[in-house]
Amino acid sequence: MKLFFSCFLVVFISTQTLLAKEIWQEYSIQTKGITIGSLTWGLKITENEYEISVDLKDKGFFSGFYSFSGNYKALGIVKKNKLFPTRYIQNWETSNKKKYVELNFKDNTVESMFLKPKEIEFARIQYKNLEGYKDPLSSFISILLTKAQSYTIDGRRAYLMFPSKEDNKILVKEYINIWADHKRNDLEYLEIYQEEEILPKKIIIKFKGSLFYLKKI
Repeated sequence: MKLFFSCFLVVFISTQTLLAKEIWQEYSIQTKGITIGSLTWGLKITENEYEISVDLKDKGFFSGFYSFSGNYKALGIVKKNKLFPTRYIQNWETSNKKKYVELNFKDNTVESMFLKPKEIEFARIQYKNLEGYKDPLSSFISILLTKAQSYTIDGRRAYLMFPSKEDNKILVKEYINIWADHKRNDLEYLEIYQEEEILPKKIIIKFKGSLFYLKKI
């Protein structure tokens, strides 16, 4: 569940040129026909800087089975209509877990990572100074702006995200768990349904063999 939210939480931009904008939108989160939560996306973007914020909370009769809350934020700079993150913060909480992730970027490389609780495993990859990687929020936006693949790191995992040429899906490949030695890949793809408005009206997420739906309220 945590990977699902950390991977898909992103604001989608349909235009090819970034303009000064401030947007807020509410969504419901559903699975198997049941509403399990709500999500608020916020985007502030200027010619030189951007900020993406996401807040989500469990909701509805079945919230006891899907108990969660989280908030996410990505900060960065804009250069020639390309996004370069400088900081990514992720707070995630369920009924029995609390996790905090902070990533700092400098000159298009991963400068530092802070996790709470602190990871006791040895890292399987040398994540520090990785070049060309973005946080999940910045990575998704870059894909839709440039139609090019984007390497992504979320503090727990690293993977390649790229748009499918056959349909409106974004696929996940080259998946690496930084702190555990296995080939687990819970997220398979995201399917986007776009309107004339900047934010999509619906997103379908294939995760652990299940489908999750993000629908505009």
